[in-house]
Amino acid sequence: MNWKNIDKRQLITILICVFGTFVLSLLRIPALENNTTSALGDINAYASLEDVGIFASVMALGVPWGVIAPVLGIILGDIVMGSKYFILGNLLIKSLMGLFVAAFAAKCDNWKKSFVVAGMTEAIMLVLFFVYDLLIIREFKLVGTTLLMQLIQGVVCVLLGAAVLRFMPVMEPDRMLEIRRPAD
Repeated sequence: MNWKNIDKRQLITILICVFGTFVLSLLRIPALENNTTSALGDINAYASLEDVGIFASVMALGVPWGVIAPVLGIILGDIVMGSKYFILGNLLIKSLMGLFVAAFAAKCDNWKKSFVVAGMTEAIMLVLFFVYDLLIIREFKLVGTTLLMQLIQGVVCVLLGAAVLRFMPVMEPDRMLEIRRPAD
């Protein structure tokens, strides 16, 4: 990652992706019990549209900025909204989601592939956050609440993410990951 190779257009696109994902992370549906108290303190379980920022950023910027920019926006959203227990999880899990999108987005040339990639991306989020929540929160009722909110987020973001994958062109095709298959 060379800072000198970033031109003004790319810098503006990076900032738009950070800010756009930050705004999407603030558009939250809180759990019915907004601040659920646990042994750790208050846990702010929520569903948001932040994952759509990952899809759009990867399509606009490729790797590495298409992964870094939305994750930075999501973390800033967690800081502003007081969701401190999700910062580390979002850093790790959302980065993996971005890398997955970068590996397969260029192959989404029809609706079926777009829904498969979006669905698998959100499945990564659901499974890894379930494990993360079990390790960090350690209270089954709260883990269930966060899982329900993440499931809602996953369903909505699959629909919107598939639309982004289907209609938004890959802006930087040379910056997308390529999945290499062994030669026959």
